[in-house]
Amino acid sequence: MATRRILVLGLGNTILGDDGVGISVVREMRKTWKEVPCVECMEASLGGIALLDLVAGFDRVLVIDAIMTDDANPPGFVYELALEDLGDEVRPHASHVLDLRTTIELGKRLGQKMPSFVKIFAVKIEDNGIFREGLTPAVDGMVPGLARRVMAAMEEV
Repeated sequence: MATRRILVLGLGNTILGDDGVGISVVREMRKTWKEVPCVECMEASLGGIALLDLVAGFDRVLVIDAIMTDDANPPGFVYELALEDLGDEVRPHASHVLDLRTTIELGKRLGQKMPSFVKIFAVKIEDNGIFREGLTPAVDGMVPGLARRVMAAMEEV
C-alpha cells in the first residue's frame, strides 16, 4: 500500500497580528514534533489560485488559518471544518479571489492530483487589519494546544 502524503499548511500574514496564527501553529509544531517522511509542514502568506500549486499532489491536507466571525465564541476559539462547510464553490471575477474549495475543484478539473481529504482549523480572531507583529494574548495562548491537536489529527487521516 502506498504511503499517503500529508500537508500541514499554516496560512496567514505575520505582520497583521492574529492573521499570522496559522504560521505560528506550524512553527510551534516544528519545535516539538519529529519529522515524518510522508508529512510536510508549510507556511504560506497567500491565497486564491496560488494555493493550487501548494496542495496539488497531496492526499490529505490540514489547514490552519484565521477566521473572523460575528458569533459569541471568544478570540482563540478553534472551528474544525471540512471543505463542504465552506459552502458552494465561488464563481469569482478574478483568480486571486478563489476560495480553497473552488481552488481544489479547479485542480481536479485541470486533471491534477488533488487531496481527497481537507480539514481546516480556523482560529477566531478579532482584527486582521492592524499592522503589527505578534499575536494577541487570547490567540497566542491557544497555539501550543492547537499544535498538539493538529499533530493528533495527522494520525487520524
